[in-house]
Amino acid sequence: MKTCVLGSFPKIPAGSGASVRSAVQRFERGAIGPRELSTTFRDVTARVVNLADAAHLDVTTDGQIRWYDLFDPLARDIDNFRPSGLLRLFDNNFYYRHPVITGRLQFQGGTLAAWTREAAALSRIPLKVALPGPFTVLALSEDQSYRDRARWLADVVDVLRLEADSLTGTGAVEVQWDEPALAALPGAERGEVRDVYAALTGGAQLVQSIALYWGLSARWLGGLEGLPVARVYVDAVSDPAVLAALAETVWPFEVGAGLLDARSVRAENPDEVLSRLEPVLRRQGADRVWLHPSSGLELLPPDRAEQKVLALGAIKNLINGQKGR
Repeated sequence: MKTCVLGSFPKIPAGSGASVRSAVQRFERGAIGPRELSTTFRDVTARVVNLADAAHLDVTTDGQIRWYDLFDPLARDIDNFRPSGLLRLFDNNFYYRHPVITGRLQFQGGTLAAWTREAAALSRIPLKVALPGPFTVLALSEDQSYRDRARWLADVVDVLRLEADSLTGTGAVEVQWDEPALAALPGAERGEVRDVYAALTGGAQLVQSIALYWGLSARWLGGLEGLPVARVYVDAVSDPAVLAALAETVWPFEVGAGLLDARSVRAENPDEVLSRLEPVLRRQGADRVWLHPSSGLELLPPDRAEQKVLALGAIKNLINGQKGR
């Protein structure tokens, strides 16, 4: 069995150490300069990837330490994709700057690739990048230009593919497409989802995966068969029934079970996690199963986020120890 995290990490430290939040505030007041702010970003990113190494994760993100929110790198790399006012992110006590589409989308690139190259140089374990998927982009953006959903979606797929392709050679090994909109919101059609992801992921240079969280994900598993996607990560906290689907059917992709609640400070009991995961391991095969938090960890206090990451290592040792590994 393998372990990973899905996305973001708190930008303030669990104890002593640099805080991105306070550094940004000091920078905006003129108390520090660009060099000191950049050093803070680098130091906190190093702290996140070092924690992943201490927990013996198999893959990690950089914690999205430089990101204001899940759309930040797109706003920097794509023309006419502009951040606007703050809106609540689904049903979380967390806000994002909702993007406004002011003209035809055009990829310029450079920012995310540079951030990723820096993080990969700091990390001793493989690095992945989590980006919002096309249906989440459409659901959480405001179109003031296209007035035609099909044309808008087609261009969104193109610029996202260009963003993902720009990560080739940066040291990243995987692009994870985050689709909370598919899990949390009704309405998407299975055929359209298949067509969009075939166009987005087909022929990609890096490993491609999809993360479904904050809603019902079991219904999408069958619709993702046959796509060039190596892994599908699901939120087993929001949708406990998904574990039955993972235990009943051998899927053509590796599966991730989000059994550590990324929206609760409660520490999971490793034995309870193991008992819930064992039927999935037996059905899929241990080498095809990933354990991870149910979503990104930025919603938690920093000390509890660290505990969740370290718990992944402890549970992995427990499971692999029982299997004689």
